[in-house]
Amino acid sequence: MSSRSWERGVPVLVEVENLVKSFPLGRGGPVVPVLRGITAQVSPGEFVAVVGPSGSGKSTLLYCMSGLEPATAGEVRLLGRTVGSLSRNALATLRRDHIGFVFQSYNLIPSLTARENVALPARLARRRISATEIDQALADVGLTEQASHRPGALSGGQQQRVALARVLALRPDVVFADEPTGALDTESGAQVLDLLAKVPGDGRSLIMVTHDLQAAARADRVLVLRDGVIHRELDHPSADDVFTAITC
Repeated sequence: MSSRSWERGVPVLVEVENLVKSFPLGRGGPVVPVLRGITAQVSPGEFVAVVGPSGSGKSTLLYCMSGLEPATAGEVRLLGRTVGSLSRNALATLRRDHIGFVFQSYNLIPSLTARENVALPARLARRRISATEIDQALADVGLTEQASHRPGALSGGQQQRVALARVLALRPDVVFADEPTGALDTESGAQVLDLLAKVPGDGRSLIMVTHDLQAAARADRVLVLRDGVIHRELDHPSADDVFTAITC
């Protein structure tokens, strides 16, 4: 498994400074700014939620923080390494060894069983992962009996839990989650959130984009985005606090 970044003296796991991200509006069209100079950091063991109105830049911030999208300007540092200075291979290795992703779409391989889907990332990375570790990850998300089922035989909530087990089996330093409960019913969403809330610990961190006020209220800290900037920052807020910060 990967060595822990803070054991190497890195004070934060994720840091962005004066982050700007713009996209062209069609070929040859004007450039539209989405993020307008964001500075933020995430410490080991912290659960940070990112909320805001649609179009405020939440998912774009998550993708830039994780190195999935390059910044237009400013700096992004993952585990003490400046993302913009890394080669494509070095960045891919950093994400593979230290970062986990949970998206609204489950991204499971339809032809593989739940157990095989959980094992796949480690095998692609040529990392050792035992059958015991795979089975434990599935047990942790309550899917021991569904281990041999393919995604088509699973409910949406079960598929998302397989996707989560796939991440948890590798114990990444940081988990990025983008609307992980957006396609789930209330009960399934609550189960997934309960599991995600267990990620921050042993120095690991969770950064989650969500529209769900109750989900955001579980976080240690909430970043409220509006028009591409951090409008408010809340510590251990209630759902009402989050709602007020978004709407006022």
